Amino acid sequence: MTFEYLRQSFFFFKQHLLTLAAIQLPFLALIGLLSFFLQGDLTSSEDVASSGFLLLGLLQLALLPLYWGATIFYMQSVLDGKPLSVMSAISLGMSSWGRLLLTYILNGFAVLLGLIMLVIPGVYVGVRLAFADYVCVLEGKSATQSLKQSWSQTQPYFWMLLQGFVIIFLCLLLIEMLIQQIFGSTLPGTLLSLLVDFCGVMLTVFGFRVFSVMREEQ
Repeated sequence: MTFEYLRQSFFFFKQHLLTLAAIQLPFLALIGLLSFFLQGDLTSSEDVASSGFLLLGLLQLALLPLYWGATIFYMQSVLDGKPLSVMSAISLGMSSWGRLLLTYILNGFAVLLGLIMLVIPGVYVGVRLAFADYVCVLEGKSATQSLKQSWSQTQPYFWMLLQGFVIIFLCLLLIEMLIQQIFGSTLPGTLLSLLVDFCGVMLTVFGFRVFSVMREEQ
């Protein structure tokens, strides 16, 4: 069923492309353009450049739960037959910002610890915690509750999730490598990379599709 759910996820992505783009692209564009200007500022001292990238990383960390939560709320609203507007989705995303930020941070630490232990454990942990964001946003659970529930619920769907994530990730990686090979760190290359970053929403859409299947079966 992995390829069937990938097909359904891609269909959802195409059908709701404009709304998903309106939710995510403003935030991604801000981060991408700031990163481009930081890379191009060769006159800055090393300390100033390091501080700039640190601030950029903190900004990215702060914005991610906002547009990520908004995306999840929007996908659920479509499933319920009552699609949210862009601003309504972002407003709801703000309501879960703190919980989702902590969930993301704890998830990241768990995956990083697994990656340090020879990569494969990190991949395993990442897949087993794939439902945590959806649980946190849609069920209003705390970060620790969301992680525990994801660990429990993803076990029967591990291989399906892994296969789907790997296929999507490899496709995006190949496109990104091609862009870097052709355009390098130029402005056109940055803009095209920005679109690839946006297409990463396919990972969220596919994970949500499997999450929805799990809830239906339960």
